[in-house]
Amino acid sequence: MSLIVWSHPYSAYGQKTAIAFYELGLPFELKLVNGEPAVTEEFGKVSPFAKMPVLIDEAAGATVFESSIVIEYLDRLAGGGTLIPADPVEALEVRFMDRIIDTYVAGPMNRIVFNRLGRAGTPNETAMALEAKELESAWDMLEQRLSDGRTWGAGESFTLADCCAAPILTYARRLVPFGDRPHLRAWHARLMARPSFVRALEEAAPFGDLMPAPPPAD
Repeated sequence: MSLIVWSHPYSAYGQKTAIAFYELGLPFELKLVNGEPAVTEEFGKVSPFAKMPVLIDEAAGATVFESSIVIEYLDRLAGGGTLIPADPVEALEVRFMDRIIDTYVAGPMNRIVFNRLGRAGTPNETAMALEAKELESAWDMLEQRLSDGRTWGAGESFTLADCCAAPILTYARRLVPFGDRPHLRAWHARLMARPSFVRALEEAAPFGDLMPAPPPAD
């Protein structure tokens, strides 16, 4: 297999990359990062920061880090113009939405999860409340951005922005509900129905529910 991905099916960034593979129709081999000492040691040699996913293109002799860059690499490998539009203005909107979700949704989400799991000692309730406020601000911004009637995150085509949003919004809304934001709700519903994301969720299901928060009630 020419394309190897070090990742885990439950990882939001792993799902983000898997969605891109399925959208582009590219086959890959999963190297499961499962916490076993031997695997962790081998993964540490591949990824200097021990972050998932890592793409190895054996045919090209390339190792690619960071999910957004991995997806740009895959899009070019598949011929270009699918997940990253050829039009530079459209491409800029795609990258903008990807960065907003990665920074202002995934960022506070991961810090809340870090706290809830007690990885830095007793959970800091004040810090988590501030992170929740940042998530609320992100929901407001996304609601406003989507109010122009676009079907997907950056327009009428499914792109990198949607690969990013599908898993991250799904997890983050368990911490801070969408509330009364109809455009955000509608976009997320479309993401949940996208076959590539359905497949990614099915692959994560055997690993149970690893998110320290219940499914959303809203």
